[in-house]
Amino acid sequence: MTETAAAHTGLDMADISDTDILRSITNAKSAAKFPPNYRMTAKGLTWEKPSDKDLPDIRLVAGPFDVLAMTRDANSESWGALLRWNDADGVLHKMAIGRSLLAGDGRDVRGALLSGGLYVAPGTTERNALNAFLLQVTIDRRACAVSRVGWANGSFALPDRTIGPDDNELVVYQGTAATTHDYRTAGTLEGWQSGVANLAAGNSRLALAICAGFVGPLLRITDGEGGGLHLRGPSSIGKSTALLAAASIWGAPSFVRQWRATVNGLEGLAELTNETLLVLDELAQLDPKDAGTVAYMLANGSGKARAGQSGEARPARQWLTFFLSSGEVSLAEHARSYGAGRRNPAGQDVRILDIDADAGAGFGLFDTLHGHTNGDTLARAIKVDATANHGHAGPAFVKALLGRLDETAKFIRAGMTKFASDTVPHDASGQVHRACQRFGLLAMAGEVATYLEVLPWQQGEATRAGKAAFAGWLQVRGGAGAAEDRIAIEQVAEFLTMHGASRFQPIAADHNPVVHNRAGFVRKDQSNRTEYMIPPIIWRNEVCKGLNAKSVSALLADRGHLLTDAKGKTSIPATAPGMGKTRFYIVRESIMGGADA
Repeated sequence: MTETAAAHTGLDMADISDTDILRSITNAKSAAKFPPNYRMTAKGLTWEKPSDKDLPDIRLVAGPFDVLAMTRDANSESWGALLRWNDADGVLHKMAIGRSLLAGDGRDVRGALLSGGLYVAPGTTERNALNAFLLQVTIDRRACAVSRVGWANGSFALPDRTIGPDDNELVVYQGTAATTHDYRTAGTLEGWQSGVANLAAGNSRLALAICAGFVGPLLRITDGEGGGLHLRGPSSIGKSTALLAAASIWGAPSFVRQWRATVNGLEGLAELTNETLLVLDELAQLDPKDAGTVAYMLANGSGKARAGQSGEARPARQWLTFFLSSGEVSLAEHARSYGAGRRNPAGQDVRILDIDADAGAGFGLFDTLHGHTNGDTLARAIKVDATANHGHAGPAFVKALLGRLDETAKFIRAGMTKFASDTVPHDASGQVHRACQRFGLLAMAGEVATYLEVLPWQQGEATRAGKAAFAGWLQVRGGAGAAEDRIAIEQVAEFLTMHGASRFQPIAADHNPVVHNRAGFVRKDQSNRTEYMIPPIIWRNEVCKGLNAKSVSALLADRGHLLTDAKGKTSIPATAPGMGKTRFYIVRESIMGGADA
């Protein structure tokens, strides 16, 4: 990094320097070998009916196109052909067609070619001739076919292009979304920088969402995990604006997808946004019973194992992506709304970062309005700019990374370490350290994009946004301790709050009221403080349901919320009406406050 960049990030590192591209690409074209009776003319591909040579029947099969290479994956499977043509407006199209798609009548292939503006003859004979041509044509040149976007062999494959050294075509996308994708472009990179990116500066939540758009291409080189950033807050606060701004890094406004989808559909979206950005709006549309499982699946990077038509196991879909999400509640709260006692694993809370979308400045999502009269007019301006200029920043970022991946990875790791050392409380749990590392990755992604002049920000802008978001995350979380401890205390306090008046029989009453479905007893200590006496079976099966009851009792005793005997045992003998002297777990009222007693 430059001295200016190092001053803002607190790092003392050498500049990220260009490295010589070791791989040379031979761009010389080799001629495709056509099967018999086919010719490429100025009008397009023709086929001569071979039945009667004296009366030739020459038919136009398709418009003109080039065959650039034979495609196959790293295992020498998924063979196909890479085609190139111009549509009626002169726009260049490239498409890798897997030959397995031609096993039937080839309808999907013809549909994709037609969608790209290539003429395909409508007759049955011509359609069959085109199918036969694509199955038989050969060429010496080879290209590596990949089924998902992202890094492969030093290049970065997108559905409609490959970004690599010398713009080589040795890696091509040959997936199901070759035409039905949202990696579209409009306007210019400069227009996006002066509009969307410039308006994000000084707005911590919006800036962090922009940073999320640059994390994907960095995950593999930093050995990072998949995960996400969830913006939580009421409607009309600006969450959708942040999602649209981040989506404009890679594509059109339609790059923002909805949580309302099947698990299979979300798997397909995750694979299609591998190493870019998955943007999901309106969490409320996702069934609460699926929320925890689906979110963890997206972060974990692996889909469900499925069987083929003949019963054989099919490979599960794989991806490495970062997702940006929005909703009126957190993912954990949405999951808990389905059934009592359903909680997300603590590890999920640090892989899927939940932050308040409200920046706290009185403008909803925004900290500053950049001269606009209110948050609504600023949001409208961002949406207009994102619609007019999109799809340039992500590819430009990837292109700028070529030849710099090793040095960039070193800078990011060092930056994440510095970010954590500056930010994490000294007594923080390991989970908080992990979460801070992820906020640091977001910040460093923005800093790298700034250094590479894709983002027009001052160095340090992304770091400030990351620190502000981490501070908010830590406050909502309730401190820097382990999440399991907080969850356990909350669960016990919640049980006593819900059932204290209805299922706990008072001991000091003049008469013994009948308590149906009794969970225990309630009494006053010598200082007139309330204590709840809970039998071991209720403690294990109800109060600590889903948790380790022994660990919970030890935690509460350590925090002063649970009485112990002289030997430190957490279940102690006490006398209760109708039960005589037996053992109870005795919880003090201090647990309602959440802090240590």
